[in-house]
Amino acid sequence: MGAAVLYSKGVSHSRPNTEDISLCYANRSAALFHLDQYEACLEDIVRAGMHGYPERLQPKMMLRKAECLVNLGRLQEARQTVIHLESSLNAKPTLVSSSHQILQRNLHHLKVKIREKENLPETFPKALTRAFEDMALGEENKQISGASLSVSLHTDPLKGRHLVAAKDILPGELLVKEDAFVSVLNPGETPPLHYGLENKWDTRVTNGDLYCHRCLKHTLATVPCGGCSYARYCSQECMQKAWECYHSTECPLGGLLLTLGVFCHVALRITLLARFEDVDRVVRMLCEETGNKDICLPEKKNPVKTLHCTNRGESENSIIGETPIPGCNVHGKYESNYNAVFSLLPHTEKHSPEHKFICAISVSALCKQLRAASLQARTMHLKSSKLEAVTPGLCADLTIWGVAILRHMLQLQCNAQAITSIRHTGV
Repeated sequence: MGAAVLYSKGVSHSRPNTEDISLCYANRSAALFHLDQYEACLEDIVRAGMHGYPERLQPKMMLRKAECLVNLGRLQEARQTVIHLESSLNAKPTLVSSSHQILQRNLHHLKVKIREKENLPETFPKALTRAFEDMALGEENKQISGASLSVSLHTDPLKGRHLVAAKDILPGELLVKEDAFVSVLNPGETPPLHYGLENKWDTRVTNGDLYCHRCLKHTLATVPCGGCSYARYCSQECMQKAWECYHSTECPLGGLLLTLGVFCHVALRITLLARFEDVDRVVRMLCEETGNKDICLPEKKNPVKTLHCTNRGESENSIIGETPIPGCNVHGKYESNYNAVFSLLPHTEKHSPEHKFICAISVSALCKQLRAASLQARTMHLKSSKLEAVTPGLCADLTIWGVAILRHMLQLQCNAQAITSIRHTGV
């Protein structure tokens, strides 16, 4: 496992289409094979080939591929791989005699194993079933997406938007099931490394080495971003989705985001996921409502408002005053969207002046770097569709972006939730 993680570090710091990165993928596939992660091993074998794995080492890789296919029960593919390997060995006997003998002996054992498995009854299920099914809401609340009928939505000048029990709740009853609007992998704090004669490289394992930077799935066979050495993903699909949604903008800012901290990173990603025209619209609307005053001033003291559902699933609004609950749509329905996130209370009056100053300086530095990266992208005529789409919004009025990011940083102090895990370091 340690070897797999360290080879992943090597992949992240290697240039594409070089022998270095192909060897890292190939060696990581060997580690994954010993961990019985055969599907991941096959994926790394393909990646090694795509980056120009040396021809002299191809037989060893093909043998490992065949062994994976046998262990997965894909005997027809394994047999074809063995035939291809034998043809390659007969056509180009480039290996030294000792390596050739070892390879031939392992190939013979593999062929015997394939014949034995072909004569056995089918033992590999077509699909593995999950031990536990995901919990589901008994009956979903029509006015609060992702919530049950056991809760109702309220708002308060001091508490903001919150849920209140609408009836007796049974122990273990699922009340809310909602995906996070945004999530960021926290790299954690790593003490500085003291370099010496016996310690020239930082081989310590961090959260960034073990989890996908988009879906947070635990993985050893990470796929690195092609533009930076930090972002890593569980699959090519996750990497592509991250690039399209936010990483095309974050990629050149990696060092700055790590310096400014995870809250600043989350605040930026919220605005990126919201699509910039929505950020501009919501912030300008709030500026108009507050008379162009400080966007983060405490909210106006509105009367308490309540929204709940009847047993028939029909919405029943008991709203005091003219304005609906902040974050709900015009029909009073709560949905998981940027409007709901933006309306969370920043509790500006409860933050110390020092903290607000640090947040403002952080956002200012981030906006300055965003403008520089945007101008550089235009100069270099980058072809990323996402970058081209967001650049005009960034250059048009970056102040609006700064207002939104600062508000989110203050909101996160009491609205962010962390998923923590304990990892044994061996110390």
